[in-house]
Amino acid sequence: MDGRDAFEPEEWQAVCRLPLLTAALISAVDYSSISEEREYRAFSAFIQRAGEKRKRAGIVADILNDTDFGEREAFLDLCLSVTGALSGDNPIEKAINDAKKTGRLVDTKLSKKAAKSYKEFVLDVALAVARAHKESLMPFAGPVSRVEDFHIRRLAQALGI
Repeated sequence: MDGRDAFEPEEWQAVCRLPLLTAALISAVDYSSISEEREYRAFSAFIQRAGEKRKRAGIVADILNDTDFGEREAFLDLCLSVTGALSGDNPIEKAINDAKKTGRLVDTKLSKKAAKSYKEFVLDVALAVARAHKESLMPFAGPVSRVEDFHIRRLAQALGI
């Protein structure tokens, strides 16, 4: 069992939610609401393409079949939650901890190949969102900001990649 059947319903909900949470985290960490719309469109386009190289993996196909990622308002609400990190509840750390917990969960429930496919899919979501816009008008500017890169590396570490 390398798909939804390997999980209890509440576990499956966490597995399905992590790609959206990851997209919102990477969108929000640069504290710029200007780019959120562009980043949401990048996330939505990525999900529609379904990361073609992993669509054959049971878990990713099941997630794409079971989850409606097209809810723009849910994405923006999560972004607001993350940008509220300055308030003290620290949703950034909560998101990283959720990623760590979900990474461990898929490691215990899935084969190594399926767990790796899921984790890479989540990181691909993060990269798609981070690359949604150039971070500066300067010609030598990179496609991903330093803060986004930092949090992508933290996510990779939390997921155990």
